[in-house]
Amino acid sequence: MAAIKAWKVGEAGAPPFSDDFEIVKKCVLQVTDIKTNHNKYYAIELHRGSHNKKPVFRVYTHYGRTDDLENNPEAGQKECRYASTEGEADAIYLSIFREKTSARKGYKEVSLASSKIGSQKARGTSAGEIDAKTVQRLAEQKAARGEAPVVKKTNLSPEVATLMAYIYAEATEALTTTVNVKITANGIETPLGILTLGQIEKGESILQDLYKLFQSGKKSATRVEELSSEFYTTIPHRIGRSRAAAASSIIDSMEDFQSKQETLQLMKDMLQVNGDSGSVLYDSQADAKYDALKCDIAALDPKSPTYAEIEQHVLKSQIKGTNIKVKGIFSLARQGEVDVFRSELSNQRLLFHGSRIKNWVGILSRGILLPKIVVSLGVNRTDAGWLGSGIYFGDASCTSAFYTSPGKRGTRFMAVARVALGKMKDYSKITYGLSAPPDGFDSCHGVRGTQFADDEYVVYDSRQQRLEYLVEFTM
Repeated sequence: MAAIKAWKVGEAGAPPFSDDFEIVKKCVLQVTDIKTNHNKYYAIELHRGSHNKKPVFRVYTHYGRTDDLENNPEAGQKECRYASTEGEADAIYLSIFREKTSARKGYKEVSLASSKIGSQKARGTSAGEIDAKTVQRLAEQKAARGEAPVVKKTNLSPEVATLMAYIYAEATEALTTTVNVKITANGIETPLGILTLGQIEKGESILQDLYKLFQSGKKSATRVEELSSEFYTTIPHRIGRSRAAAASSIIDSMEDFQSKQETLQLMKDMLQVNGDSGSVLYDSQADAKYDALKCDIAALDPKSPTYAEIEQHVLKSQIKGTNIKVKGIFSLARQGEVDVFRSELSNQRLLFHGSRIKNWVGILSRGILLPKIVVSLGVNRTDAGWLGSGIYFGDASCTSAFYTSPGKRGTRFMAVARVALGKMKDYSKITYGLSAPPDGFDSCHGVRGTQFADDEYVVYDSRQQRLEYLVEFTM
């Protein structure tokens, strides 16, 4: 195709084009190339308009460095290429798309629930392939915007309201300091727009490819760099502008893999709790945040017998020192979790489960997940879990505390869960690859003092555990 003149938007002498135009089709592309230190976007739109009652067509492009959009949404170059027919405009559109998505250029299409780049008419609309859950959420948001906001007096206790503010703030900061996003009234926004659930799942797929590469024993530095670039192309991160910063962002270890896996789970959790109106994360109302969790939470009175019982359970179970100081205890009842709990199983115990503070919005909203891949359980493991891919608990609070991290208030959290262990299979040796207990057993137990430093209790059915208490503590 012969070169088509690209006019800068607003440039003198450009062919006339009405402001009242239709976007025939559009796409948003992104490429991150760690080797060349490229982190760029490219939006393409085909416009149909009219001039002097005659149809006119153009291809609108907006491109630049993704990092620049964070501080200036109008950054980048905006150009128009004009055509006399829609077929000609479509050929121009496809030519640009094919060039940018070629192996040489490496751009990938990004699915956005709401775009922040391109023409003003394109902004705020979706781009790319939108998954069914996102379509439903967009429809719910549209319906919600037509309703008058309801301002209600909080029904939460001061302790629960403070808890909501604390865990949401920690999750938000963990997300926004890692991924190149901001929390706005519209949701979780990257410089390009709001990522869809489907786009996040594409990032998970790339991580799976990395994991398989690590496990194959044929880890090529070139291939790791390529997959890392592909991951950041799909999920925009804060990498930095220097080549050194780009090189340090390569996902070349199982620890790096776990970090990115946790980040994507955090994004999915935050999307889930963001609510039908899409403003829970932005809204300062504690009630909205509480309702989004779909978990009944109540602060226990420190003078109550139940508080004393759980506090003593935490303190007396310490086998490696006495550093834990309980600061507060909350009762928990996740909606639906009580109904499906396998209460018919015997050997039910109150066991501990610790997690980083950024994870508690997710855990309280969707429960403890069976892992897709367990790559680390408190130490630098590079396997699929010492007793396979199950949900791990401990009977020593100090062990579970090891998996926690402090928030800005200096406190940490661990859950006390009721776990239906049933008939346990004891293990004195690490046994990889388990996805279920052996026939005739309901759970697995790594016995302390053997190849296991601490007692580890593992269930492979999420219905064998339910969250009952959340303990806030220092150490």
